[in-house]
Amino acid sequence: MYRESLKGQKIWILVGTRPDVIKQMPVYLACCDKFGRDKVALIGTGQHRDLLDQALDHFELRLNHDLNVMKPGGSLNELSAAILQGMELLLRDQTPDWLVVQGDTTSAAMASWAGFQNHVKVAHSEAGLRSYDLQNPYPEEANRRLISMVADLHFAPTEDAKNVLLAEGIDSDRVLLTGNPGIDALRMTLDMPESELSREIRERIEGDQLKLGLLTAHRRENKGEGMAQWFEALDRFLEQHTDLALIYPIHPNLAASEPAENFLASNPRVFMKSALTYAETCHLLECCQFVVTDSGGIQEEAAALGIPAVVCRKATERHEAIRAGLARLAGTHTDQVLEAMEWAYQTPRRKAKERFHPLFGDGYSANRIAEQLASRSEPHGQ
Repeated sequence: MYRESLKGQKIWILVGTRPDVIKQMPVYLACCDKFGRDKVALIGTGQHRDLLDQALDHFELRLNHDLNVMKPGGSLNELSAAILQGMELLLRDQTPDWLVVQGDTTSAAMASWAGFQNHVKVAHSEAGLRSYDLQNPYPEEANRRLISMVADLHFAPTEDAKNVLLAEGIDSDRVLLTGNPGIDALRMTLDMPESELSREIRERIEGDQLKLGLLTAHRRENKGEGMAQWFEALDRFLEQHTDLALIYPIHPNLAASEPAENFLASNPRVFMKSALTYAETCHLLECCQFVVTDSGGIQEEAAALGIPAVVCRKATERHEAIRAGLARLAGTHTDQVLEAMEWAYQTPRRKAKERFHPLFGDGYSANRIAEQLASRSEPHGQ
């Protein structure tokens, strides 16, 4: 557990989950360049303890302060209360110029609320995403709407997201179109050397002359019958397409453990791996023909690389990829998933004019965020 004095550190970057670290890492580094490393603090809640630490280690980052709130078997309310209490204790002692949160996690929502209650300015990266269904995704749709109510600056990843915030009555001066720092993280990670594990998997699949698909599954709202139907579709699709292999990084929350065991575990063309690192996932994604996912970040990364994505959810907040023909919303019903997978299987990967398709960002969003924070901060020493 880390405990350091936060005196003099005027920009607090909050992380609670692995996606938080991935998308906040470029922002943290850009802010360190802009303000000086001694002025920027990385605050962790510990919402996803193991995955948070894994991501921090990968990027060689160290928390300045760790709330360490996660307890085995704890409820969302218990988690929320622990984050609020932990942030309250921090904010009693120090007041940053900005508290920067990301996305729609419980950590981001509760830290934002604590900041608001203590008159601390909150900046929200990845602001303005909406599914307009409070149960899908749950609780993320409610979290991001709460953050939008209290944030002082809104960093929108797309024009759609910016227009949502403006339509909700937020002052245009507080809504900035920056792109999503998650694409920055993808760019930076793909520039790193490939790991031995991802190289072994890729070379084995290439040696067997198989096409590769990436599967991720973890959403609470899909657990149970929805996940079972979805995985039955995967099983049937693999039977019909013997030239296909799947890589499946198993999420620690084990929402898909039973259907994965029932439908995929015995198939030698399914590579089930416990918690691949972000870098391993990115390097394998880059050589995939398509992805099947209920994740938000994977939708963005696949679109950036021009890879068709089957989105196994009832609703998505990343409508841009669907309109661009890079993703299809399939739900979890077996027949609908099969139909969408056939579409993805038959759809060739779309090459971008530049390195990435710019739907969600060009890979340099964090610098824009740091510039905006600097232009709206008090001069050092005041």
